[in-house]
Amino acid sequence: MKILWSCATLTVLILAPPIRAEEPAKKAPKSFQVPYRLTKPKHILVRAKINGKGPYNFIIDTGAPALFVAVPVARKLGVRPGKNDWGTFDRFEIEGGVVLNKARGRIETPPQIEGMNALGLAGVELHGMIGYEILARYRIEIDFTSDKMTWTPLDYKPKAALSAGGNRGTGGLDFLGSLMKTVSSLLGTQASPPVRIRGFLGVELKDDDENPIVQAVLADGPAGTAGLKVGDRITHIQGRSVLDTDDVQRYIARKNPGEEITLTVERGKEKREITVKLGEGL
Repeated sequence: MKILWSCATLTVLILAPPIRAEEPAKKAPKSFQVPYRLTKPKHILVRAKINGKGPYNFIIDTGAPALFVAVPVARKLGVRPGKNDWGTFDRFEIEGGVVLNKARGRIETPPQIEGMNALGLAGVELHGMIGYEILARYRIEIDFTSDKMTWTPLDYKPKAALSAGGNRGTGGLDFLGSLMKTVSSLLGTQASPPVRIRGFLGVELKDDDENPIVQAVLADGPAGTAGLKVGDRITHIQGRSVLDTDDVQRYIARKNPGEEITLTVERGKEKREITVKLGEGL
């Protein structure tokens, strides 16, 4: 009896699955703060670089099936359309740090974009639309009282938009675009020139009780290269006191790429001055 019991015990031990250590929790994906503004018709406008060139102005449009890049922009970049006017862009970088490599998009100028440019409704020249095929890869949070959206990558890859033949768009939208261009020619309205490229610091800040604190630093960015570190408290820019992140953003926005600014920061109990040569913002 003892022998049978021992054999049964041994059998259970052999057949039982090995005890597995708990798998480590997946690291939460990094979110990006994407600057945006609203056009007069209340479209959401962001800026992006394509293959290192730009910035270009894009409308966020969940109704668009994919990325649309205007024909003149693609020609300037040397990107040729393939079958059914689709093309691939080596690097599509949305202001705020969202980067897509080998981004697929339609090389065409949608009639809505033509019409808005003709009437100058966006205040800047528009160069395309960012649609579902890109937007669905992120959880996008928009607070219309803020000037930035939060984009968080999702573990989801949407199905590629269908190659919609050679049709440029629906007849109604083509007509609308043509009509808006005709109206603009009668009114003598033109789109404003592209917005000026601004200085770029390369940090993410958060507000504290007294001054903004550096929350993240782009390693190879202007501030990171100059020696700014996470946890530094920015108290002054060029000798002028700053109270919050808006103060910093307003000051940097007035500066041009290549200009140098001096930041006064507190690092623990130590106070130091760091000179940063601004990079090229989008």
